[in-house]
Amino acid sequence: MTMFESRSLTRRALLGAGAAVGLSGALVGCSNEGRGGTTGANDVASKSKVRPAYIPYQGVKPDMSGAEYNIPDAFNTYPADPVQATTEPPGDGKPIKVMTYTNTPIPPKLSQNKFWQELNKRAGSPIEVNLTPSVDYNQKFATAVAGDKLGELFMIGGVPQKPQMLAAKAVDLTPHLAGDKIKKYPFLANLDDTSWNSAIFDGKIYGIPIPRGAISSQALYARKDILDAQGLSAELKNAEEFLELCKAVSDKRKNRFALANVPTQFVRNMFSIANGWTEEGGKLVTNLEDPAQEDALALLAKLWKAGYIHPDAFASQNQDMKTRFGNGTCPLVFDTFSGWPDYLPIMDKEAEITIIATPAHDGSGVGKTWIGGPTISVTGISKKAEDRVETLLSYLNWLATPFGTSEYLFRKFGIEDVDYTITDGNPVLTDKGFSETQLGLKYQADGPWTIFLPDRTGSAQACFDAMKKICPDALTNPVAGMYSETDNRKGGQLNEDIGNITDDIIQGRKPVSAWAPAVKKWKAGGGDKIADELYAALKSSR
Repeated sequence: MTMFESRSLTRRALLGAGAAVGLSGALVGCSNEGRGGTTGANDVASKSKVRPAYIPYQGVKPDMSGAEYNIPDAFNTYPADPVQATTEPPGDGKPIKVMTYTNTPIPPKLSQNKFWQELNKRAGSPIEVNLTPSVDYNQKFATAVAGDKLGELFMIGGVPQKPQMLAAKAVDLTPHLAGDKIKKYPFLANLDDTSWNSAIFDGKIYGIPIPRGAISSQALYARKDILDAQGLSAELKNAEEFLELCKAVSDKRKNRFALANVPTQFVRNMFSIANGWTEEGGKLVTNLEDPAQEDALALLAKLWKAGYIHPDAFASQNQDMKTRFGNGTCPLVFDTFSGWPDYLPIMDKEAEITIIATPAHDGSGVGKTWIGGPTISVTGISKKAEDRVETLLSYLNWLATPFGTSEYLFRKFGIEDVDYTITDGNPVLTDKGFSETQLGLKYQADGPWTIFLPDRTGSAQACFDAMKKICPDALTNPVAGMYSETDNRKGGQLNEDIGNITDDIIQGRKPVSAWAPAVKKWKAGGGDKIADELYAALKSSR
């Protein structure tokens, strides 16, 4: 199988392999004891012994069912009389201290935040949240581990020897959640069984997965209203038409740049570069070795030199790119489908989003998007809070209540007439609500993602249709979420080095010819060993 072919994992392989890592470097499913290699404790049979039962919530019927396409269900309206899923607050009256990340501005403090105050009442415990921007979270997490200052609940970040760290710092949840034991927490049981692989290490459950799947796939967003005003089409046939579109919507005199961020993956998708790794000739091959990488970098450098990418794109954070797209400064942005609801509240009412499908660079057909992993991150419970484990699991279960419940409505939209208003029968966040509700709850625990975008009529349909078109043929990573100790120890630095070379080439500080030596250095510095360890994990999952 070549790296240009689309591949799909069988359900058996996916269950054995584990789930993908999100931005946090969350823990992954196939563990190794020590450094490298695999153990019998991580084969499919061993995982099956501890994996929690999967009991889907039989809630409201979706307006658009995504099951056939492996994408989320979509809803146009929220139930007028949402069911109350829980009978009592999950808390025990004592503070619950949480450490997680955010991709949005920090919310108002408790004394000025009515949503937070109401959250504490409904949770039955004061929720003390330590929020860190996602780009800084791994460093914050490593510091907290070293200083023994983890929260009672913590998103698991990337650190060396993660299995050993979890065994030392996190509660083993296996006695509480394995098999049918999870029935005590029905909304955690509603999490797809594949997502639990990212929480299982050495035959033990060390956390609660936060599911995402296809919704975390990335695509090129476009401001349809701006394109329409200029008579431009969102249908692209090749790379040349992409360049022409970027030129047409850029205007330095008006401080407008086509792209809010650097569309590195979008361009790689145009060249059908593999999603991470390919299996060839009895080994794994990194996509960094694909000859098309240099062609993709050359195109990206052309975009930068022409001034089509915002000049601060390399130095800014996620919220900056969202703001640029929302206010129209940059009509194009590359982001996850899960980012859609973050854009709607910050756009003018007449603004409209569309998704530009990836064309093959040479006009030979369509490019290949990379499918998002089943899990974005995992929340662990500190051993220091082991005496409260049932309370903390109940709180996480409450956070995972699904679409259609009154708990979900409050968690996502806050207090009626304070944080949201009812418009055409649907809850729509106010500016105050958008600010107050950004407490990182969806990065503590969450139910299966649903497409519900009440801010704009037709948005749910538009998002669903885009995912239906793009995701079924997206490329999977054959070792998504599998564990490599070398990757945990060295991967961060290796990827930072290759990322720096990528940035240097795009910005014209180094020629495209600098790419091949950088990849050779990456392989020699640990990349080849990562490939060996991941391939061993892949073979053991079959």
